[in-house]
Amino acid sequence: MARTLLIFAIACGATLLSAMSGGSSSLLTTPTWIALGVPLPVAVGTDKIAGTFWTLVGARNYLHRRPIDWPLLFGMIGAGIVAAVLGALVTAAVDPERLERIVGAIILVVVVGVGLRPAFGAVETAPRPGRGPLVALAVPLGFYEGLLGSGNSIVTTLLLCAGRGFDLLRALGHYYLIAAAWCGVAATTYWAQGAFDATLAVPATAGAVVGGYLGSRLGNRFGARAVRGIFLLAGTILATKLLLGW
Repeated sequence: MARTLLIFAIACGATLLSAMSGGSSSLLTTPTWIALGVPLPVAVGTDKIAGTFWTLVGARNYLHRRPIDWPLLFGMIGAGIVAAVLGALVTAAVDPERLERIVGAIILVVVVGVGLRPAFGAVETAPRPGRGPLVALAVPLGFYEGLLGSGNSIVTTLLLCAGRGFDLLRALGHYYLIAAAWCGVAATTYWAQGAFDATLAVPATAGAVVGGYLGSRLGNRFGARAVRGIFLLAGTILATKLLLGW
């Protein structure tokens, strides 16, 4: 019982911060599950199961009474689904530390660039014509989501702001819907490979759903301009952690 409550509390706290800031809950939870003696595929698979459900809750809160770009959603989900499955299949064959350092460097560069543009993500702007580039980028993003996913929310959300003129709250809502689909197929792949532990997945998912609901409600209450500051802070911490391997 103590282990179950601990898992629930960790998942809830990590997801609350993630849903409110756009940070990566798996950056906190995956290493924690590994520290509890869980193999990497099971740890990542657990976070994909939790991610399938809490992102739907977060998306619902962020997109409530906001316009949804359905063609973009369907395009990015479709383009990234097969890639997410492939990412899940090769998890055990990659060096996660090396990959995380590369992603950390990318996130840091992007966050610095956004920080130099005060209005970016704080207000809606006119969308650039064409959804094709974002749909094409969904392939590598989906692959990484299935593989590890740490930091994917930062990169994808900023791409949605740049490519479609969304503010951060609307971009987060769209990303969470995309992530729900990608996480779902990745979670199914992990489960099919036997990378599943119900004693971990059930309390982790329950905690993540509670945290996702509370975090997205708080994010909505703060508004896009306030969330922008939290988002940039979370991105800087995330990038630094990935780069230094903390």
